Amino acid sequence: MSDKSIIKLLEEFNGAVTIKDFVKSRKYEWDEAFYIPDVSDTKNALRVIHNFINRQGSELIGGLVIRDFIELKNIGRHPKSHTPIFEEYRVFYIGNKPLVVINYWNDRKINLSTEDKKVIMDAPKEVKAKFYTIDFARKSNGKLVIMEMGDGQVSGLQGFDEQKFYDLLWENLPESRA
Repeated sequence: MSDKSIIKLLEEFNGAVTIKDFVKSRKYEWDEAFYIPDVSDTKNALRVIHNFINRQGSELIGGLVIRDFIELKNIGRHPKSHTPIFEEYRVFYIGNKPLVVINYWNDRKINLSTEDKKVIMDAPKEVKAKFYTIDFARKSNGKLVIMEMGDGQVSGLQGFDEQKFYDLLWENLPESRA
């Protein structure tokens, strides 16, 4: 992860990007270790990337991931870190069926349109895993987009009732009771 190789990688992008490793980001450190508003500002880009690498330390997993920043529907600022927050949903799946849809940033009732529900139902059609998560976010144009998928091992419940989650999991994995 030399500066030279990082700069070469940054040249593949235009405009704003975000930084993470293969498992975690530092989105709560928005300006310091996550968001780069313009990759052509190499000095700032390297500052953010070095902050990310140094703060991840021994927990840096799989290397550096740079992703184009997608304009998302902003719903406010995080009360502690003051970083921007966006309309996001975490969906836990059993097979190709949603187990639970969680409003990522708050526990308000989820009001998804018919189109949104179709996106959530259709997203995992090719996924072969038994248990996994897909995080969705609402783009500024109103459409849901998949932000990332995971195997569910490091996906938090974002305040969703743990007992209710495990009860749903138990009900939907009948072979686990055999």
